[in-house]
Amino acid sequence: MKHIPRDECVNTETATRREWLDTNGLGGYASSTIINCHTRKYHGLLVASLNNPKGRFVLLSKVETSVIADEREFLLSTNKYPGVYHPTGHQFVEGFEQNLCPSITYRIGDAVIRKTMLMVHGSNTVLLRYELLEGKVSPTLRIRPLLAFRSIHKLTRENMFLRPKTYPERNGCKIEPYEGMPPLHMGTSRSSEFFPGPKWTYNVEYLMERARGFDYQEDLFCPGMFETALQKGKPVIFAASTEPLGNPERLRKREMERRETAFASCRDRCRAVRQLKYAADQFLIRNTSGFASVIAGYHWFGEWGRDTMIALPGLAFHTGRLDFGEEVLAAYAGLERDGLLPNYLDQSSEHLAYNSVDASLWFFWTVQEYLKAGGKRKFVMDRVYPALKNIVRAHLDGRVPLCFLDEHGLLHAGNENTQLTWMDAQAYGGPVTPRHGAAVEINALWYNGLRFLLELMRHEDAELAARAGQAADTLAENFTSRFWNTRDNCLCDVVNSNGCDESIRPNQVFAASLPHSMLDTDRMRAVIGTVQAHLLTPHGLRTLSPRNPHYSPFYRGDANARDSAYHQGMVWPWLAGHFGEALIRQAEDKAGAKAFLRKYFKPILRSFPDDFGIFSIPEIYTGNPPHEPKGCIAQAWSVGEAIRLNKLLGSK
Repeated sequence: MKHIPRDECVNTETATRREWLDTNGLGGYASSTIINCHTRKYHGLLVASLNNPKGRFVLLSKVETSVIADEREFLLSTNKYPGVYHPTGHQFVEGFEQNLCPSITYRIGDAVIRKTMLMVHGSNTVLLRYELLEGKVSPTLRIRPLLAFRSIHKLTRENMFLRPKTYPERNGCKIEPYEGMPPLHMGTSRSSEFFPGPKWTYNVEYLMERARGFDYQEDLFCPGMFETALQKGKPVIFAASTEPLGNPERLRKREMERRETAFASCRDRCRAVRQLKYAADQFLIRNTSGFASVIAGYHWFGEWGRDTMIALPGLAFHTGRLDFGEEVLAAYAGLERDGLLPNYLDQSSEHLAYNSVDASLWFFWTVQEYLKAGGKRKFVMDRVYPALKNIVRAHLDGRVPLCFLDEHGLLHAGNENTQLTWMDAQAYGGPVTPRHGAAVEINALWYNGLRFLLELMRHEDAELAARAGQAADTLAENFTSRFWNTRDNCLCDVVNSNGCDESIRPNQVFAASLPHSMLDTDRMRAVIGTVQAHLLTPHGLRTLSPRNPHYSPFYRGDANARDSAYHQGMVWPWLAGHFGEALIRQAEDKAGAKAFLRKYFKPILRSFPDDFGIFSIPEIYTGNPPHEPKGCIAQAWSVGEAIRLNKLLGSK
């Protein structure tokens, strides 16, 4: 349980930096700050992943809640408008708690009211439960829903196209604000009255969007007000859904039981690790096409092939969700084309972007982790092996777009205008970190994939086995001599026609961490020593050595400024998993290495940021201490690799 006391909630500067997230297993979510003052356009109480229209949409942005007692109305909401916070409901906040779901407690005189936010798994439905815990009065509860009905990436303004009419339903109403969008059903669990009163709320501000250099003001539409009595021992649930409302109390009871069971199944002696395993479920979804998938990060990321392959072992295999992981593997195996897996499954269309060279190569490692976690070899051979063969054959045949093997066996990819590896940021119209040519991790992944396929090879694939074996041998013979950086006693980042890029980056770690490595122990130790000296932080690895003149330790400004720093010094937590595995692999004292990692990486293995996403691990941290969390508040591969590294280290 996470408890945030009153003094930290009433301070808007600190309270608006802390964000909660609750998901529904479909890619939808509810999210805001701990005082429910939105700071992002991505915040909302019902953010739904829809099939028609296709994409994610903020439907119900928030509700303005108030209680009437002793002939006075107390406003519990907090919004940011130009130059002012209004209302200032955070002054009544007694505390915030995140357990199986987020809740806020308010105190007004002797009355104590708890509000709980809950998404229903498998449904675009949110339940807000109001409970009078203490107090002699029975106040009247008023709820004013504020609608956005727009893409998560856009903002809305007052417009003539919105249809304000509401249609009465039992204890509630239905509204169909825009043609082509689903209706929104709203109602309460107990008898209530709805008073139609269409009204726009103007210029709500989102401070995080302003800081990120984006448009940050929005108009929200209120169709009217719900009014009901709030009595001790008789909680009221306000429900909003894209589907006709069932019984809100029954829905909530069933969802809480599901969550209790899920948390109980996350076995670990360390509660923080159990919480991480529980949080992993946020990223595992069944998308609008109906197959199992992974959301790369909240709030704005969708389904990314590379991220899925890296995150899946921790999220699914090492949390006891093997069946779900098998569905994901099988789904991606079916999407293989010309030796590539899609890097991006567009949530707003049917488009699949085959624009990465490494998603298909990470696929081999993901399958290796599946087997290591107790997966079935028969499943691999029946459902995945054909795709693995196709990937290798396409590379050997030279059919993979923008890729080729040179005479030394090195795998080259891309050109001056492309970004095909995970360091794919572009700013001011061009690549920030041009890595065309033979990238070190691409070749480490290629070699590991070849060797793993040879382990699986059937007799009838002897011809392909011979070609794969020759390719692996040739690469192993030349890898070290082509990549070794004698000045820094480590591996170069990229080899191409311009020579060797000797920038000290974390990509070389994979040459030491993957199951099949081309490095001997001495070379592994040299690589780890250099990485540790230049890149290691308690939150993961920097993407560039501070010694490099292009090192950028800060993440701020507009999109171009932030993207320019994205892989030029930012710390990425997910890299800690492979660093830890490589360190253990080459250590003489493996128990000592594990003890060091367990203590050093405690900020991402056993604890969470104090002023960012609650109970999750963010996308990145800044390069210099104090390493501030930035980017997405909850990133799939950050969480997945923390779980996997905890597994490698064992519980203490």
